[in-house]
Amino acid sequence: MLFQEFADYIERNILSGWMEEAEASVETVHKNNAAVYKGLYIRREGDAATPVIYLDEYYQRYLRGESLLHILEEIRREYDWAMVRAKNCAFNLADFSCIKDKVIYRLINYEKNRGLLKECPFLPLHDLAVSFRWLAFQDSVGISTSLITNREMELWGITVQELLLYASENTPRLFPERVMSMEFYMKKCSAPEPVIFPGFPMYVMTNEQQINGASVMLYEGIFRRFTRVHPSDYYILPSSIHELILVPANEVHVPEELFDIVKNANDTVVSQDDYLSDSVYFYDYQNDCIRLFEKNMHENEFGE
Repeated sequence: MLFQEFADYIERNILSGWMEEAEASVETVHKNNAAVYKGLYIRREGDAATPVIYLDEYYQRYLRGESLLHILEEIRREYDWAMVRAKNCAFNLADFSCIKDKVIYRLINYEKNRGLLKECPFLPLHDLAVSFRWLAFQDSVGISTSLITNREMELWGITVQELLLYASENTPRLFPERVMSMEFYMKKCSAPEPVIFPGFPMYVMTNEQQINGASVMLYEGIFRRFTRVHPSDYYILPSSIHELILVPANEVHVPEELFDIVKNANDTVVSQDDYLSDSVYFYDYQNDCIRLFEKNMHENEFGE
């Protein structure tokens, strides 16, 4: 059964004998970096929330031999679980006062999200963009956020600068920074340490949840706090939207090779929707600022 046939089957059969008063539809969902997924929506009159259930992973389970009947049951369980979580996070989305303490920012790639960025407020940051979302809920399982679009901006009557102000306060509070050695990080993940610079100290910069952790690069004073303990200039490698890798500059003899390392990781390890950038950034310890590092060894001002 091809994927489209699988999706059609789920759409036709998911409500049978379970919730026949509802409506089910499979729709295309566009996510980060123009990644496209098929999402199942189950809509029922009176429900305040409509969770999306992505079918791509369920299709892979089908290909591995899982029965269609069992997959239907699993999707129903996921829906019930999602609705229980949604009931604990009811907001009046028309009232910005209910949302302002939940506004956060997220770093994404500018070029790969040009289409998305036409529909939402953002701030450019060289090859990146600072987009804005609001946090619906967060628990031990994960988080749920929603993109803030131009339509919400008009409804709330606020500016991008106001969004940035709230996000700059909320994001570090809701997603506290975390910096750890690469060795500790790899042990924590039960994975072998990557042989990038054998014997070189490397650090992973992310947040406590390790979700969209590359956004900590925007946190006020984060590098200043880190370099009080580990004083040095640093090259910043965008491992993914979830974390950054810091490499002491004095350990790198051929900085241009860093571009190959980042590009190779993005091509072989990082998924499409987790990709952040092929660039390399540089933290200037003396001046406490981050710059975009270029192969010609000239550094352009990035921000302070």
